[in-house]
Amino acid sequence: MPARSREPTKPKPTRRARVTPLYHQVYVHLRQMLLEGTWMPEQPLPSEPALASRFEVSRITVRRTLEQLESEGLIRRVRGVGTFPVGAPTAFPRANISGLLDSLISYEASTTASNLEWDFVSPGSDAARALGSDWCLRIVRVRSYQGQPISLTTIHVPEVHAMRLQRDHNADEPIIRVLEAHGIIAERAEQTITAVPATALAAEQLNVPDSAPLICMRRLMLDRDLAPVLHQESLYAPNRFEYRMTLTRTSVGPQARWTPIA
Repeated sequence: MPARSREPTKPKPTRRARVTPLYHQVYVHLRQMLLEGTWMPEQPLPSEPALASRFEVSRITVRRTLEQLESEGLIRRVRGVGTFPVGAPTAFPRANISGLLDSLISYEASTTASNLEWDFVSPGSDAARALGSDWCLRIVRVRSYQGQPISLTTIHVPEVHAMRLQRDHNADEPIIRVLEAHGIIAERAEQTITAVPATALAAEQLNVPDSAPLICMRRLMLDRDLAPVLHQESLYAPNRFEYRMTLTRTSVGPQARWTPIA
C-alpha cells in the first residue's frame, strides 16, 4: 500500500513577550494613586499580599515596586507597622505638553540638565535632513528635577547657528533661549506627539524598563522666513507629563463641534 501522506504540522503559535515588566505596570498605578492622595500620610497602604491580589501579581513583584517607590521618596516602610505615603505633597506636578511652548520652556527652566553628547554630525537622520544643513550640531541631554530624571532630549541645530553655542556655557539653559539671546527668533513650530518604546539609552537615563512606553514629542522650529532654527525630540516618562487643553463649543445639534481655546 502506498505510504499515507501526512499533513504538514502547523507551527504552534508563540506567545508574544510582554513588553513592559509587571512590576513597572504596578509601579505606574501605585505612583499615580500616591500622587493623587489616595492614602493620607497616616494611613498605611494595603499589605503586600493585598496588593498582590489586587493587581494579580506575585509578592516579589509588589516588593520590587515598593522598593522603587521608596527609592523615589514617595513612601516610607516601617518594619512591623506598614508602608506609608510621604511623597505626594512634594511631588513635582505634571507638566502640560500641549501646544503651549512657553509653558514647556518655563518648565525646563525650573529644572537642571546635563549634556550626554555634544558633537557635529552629517544629515543622516530625519531630524538633520529636516534642517537642510550639510552639518548640524547634535545635543543629547537629560533633564532632572531634584535629582530625578524627567526627560531625555536630542536637539539638532543647523551649522549656520551652531557656532553660537558653547557646551560649557550653555549646558543647562534651554537651547531655544540661547539662540534668542543671539537674535535667532523662532516664530513657528511644527509639532507631533506620539508614543515610542524606550531605547536602551532612554531606559538607562530615565530609570524605566527597556521598551517601556514613553511620550515622544518632536518639534521643528522655524524663523519668520520659514528657515529651520532647530529640531528637538524629547522623551518623557508618562507619569511626569500629560496633554491638556481647554475646548469651547462652536455649534449645537446632533453633530456638535468643539474648538481648542488658544
